[in-house]
Amino acid sequence: MSATLLLIGTGFVGGSFARAAKARGLFDRVLGMDRDPRTLAEAVQLGIVDAPAESFVGHAAVCVAVPVGGIAERVREAVVGGAPVFDVGSVKEAVVDALRPVPANFVPCHPIAGSERHGPAAARADLFENRVAILTPVAATDPAAVSTVRGYWEALGARVVVESPAAHDERFAVVSHLPHLLAFAFMDVASRAGPLDVAGDGFRDFVRIAGSDPDVWVDILRANASHVRPRLEEVIRELRAYSAILDLDRSALRERIGNVVQAQRSFDLADR
Repeated sequence: MSATLLLIGTGFVGGSFARAAKARGLFDRVLGMDRDPRTLAEAVQLGIVDAPAESFVGHAAVCVAVPVGGIAERVREAVVGGAPVFDVGSVKEAVVDALRPVPANFVPCHPIAGSERHGPAAARADLFENRVAILTPVAATDPAAVSTVRGYWEALGARVVVESPAAHDERFAVVSHLPHLLAFAFMDVASRAGPLDVAGDGFRDFVRIAGSDPDVWVDILRANASHVRPRLEEVIRELRAYSAILDLDRSALRERIGNVVQAQRSFDLADR
């Protein structure tokens, strides 16, 4: 009997999951849905999706790969089929809260394998290899559904980590959401400062993520604002402290930067 994956949202991350899953034989066919008919047509043309889906039922699994603000609605539609349903959004509490009572066959997920690129053409079958996939099941989640979805990610080469939605969102406010917000704000300032045609690699590295999908990031930042805002206020206080000592105290500025460099180097070594 053939196994079919229903892919709801046929862009970069969802498309990468479909490519990887088909390449490893997890599913025989991938049927797709997308709010943008042109994106769905492109996914079909590229072979990511075999055909448009006509129903939410009759599938072995459902991957919901839409912006965070639309996940809960699509999950509600998809869980009626009874198959395991999982998302790939980078905010978990807001999705879980919007779904309460949480359907037993829904497994909240977040693969840590993003990019500033987007769209089906960017999808890669190797995206999740040697990366982390976080699962955030709640008390209502069926352990059998968790086991099935965990198996998908492990088959794609990912290392699975399980944690609570709250712990996930607090952590990713710092390691993902706030950096993107700072990159957006800085790029806004830089774009008004004058020509950027002689910018070096440091500038390009810093603003790379400012090229991310606006629809995706508006939803992420709004959904996780309760965790992002306190960290943003901390950064604002730090920037004011730097501003206060720029012209007054070389030793204080050197000490601050030295401590930060040491922390960054320790992080870099731990990440290897």
